[in-house]
Amino acid sequence: MLTKKIDKKQVEDFLLKNPDFFCDTPSILSRLNFPVKEESGEKNIVSFKDWMISSLKNQKKEIIENAKHNYFTQRKIHSSILNIIKFSNFKNFMSFMKNDFRKSFDLEMVNLICPNEKFCSEFNLLFLEESKIEKIYNCKNSLIMDATDQKLGIVEEQNIYSNAIFSLDEKIFDNKALIFFGSKDNRFITNRAYDLISFLSKIIEYKLKELM
Repeated sequence: MLTKKIDKKQVEDFLLKNPDFFCDTPSILSRLNFPVKEESGEKNIVSFKDWMISSLKNQKKEIIENAKHNYFTQRKIHSSILNIIKFSNFKNFMSFMKNDFRKSFDLEMVNLICPNEKFCSEFNLLFLEESKIEKIYNCKNSLIMDATDQKLGIVEEQNIYSNAIFSLDEKIFDNKALIFFGSKDNRFITNRAYDLISFLSKIIEYKLKELM
């Protein structure tokens, strides 16, 4: 029984403010009594055992869903890398990046950014003045993941909400250039999959060195 000094409301408030209390002190559970759902069908009674089983099921389901997601993502990566390494022509490679690769990862845009206007026009790349690229570039292999900044003038499409921008080795185009990944959702704002985007960008960079 509760003493007069501590009422049920205080215990309830304490548990709500400390949701990990039983996780931190599991030994106390064996000394407590929990309601059991009887055939009477009392709606206000929740079996602790049933709640625990349901909670474990949800955790297991989440683990399985994450495993499935990681598995299919890895398959996409492996497939993309196998496709990337087979190209021997820059134009065909860029066509693949802007279409098949983009669709595979559900992106709104994948392209290169460089300050050579003639080259960009020839291969349908994104042109950006050198001074503006300088503001983004930072250093070789730098990766920025953030909300799209329309002031930079990289893209005019309003449906690109977030982007990842990777700084390429200057030796490839004899200029500072960038890889641009654009998404219509916020995937690049949370920095999720940072290592994945960085890895894929380096694979693309390696192929560009071979082709240029």
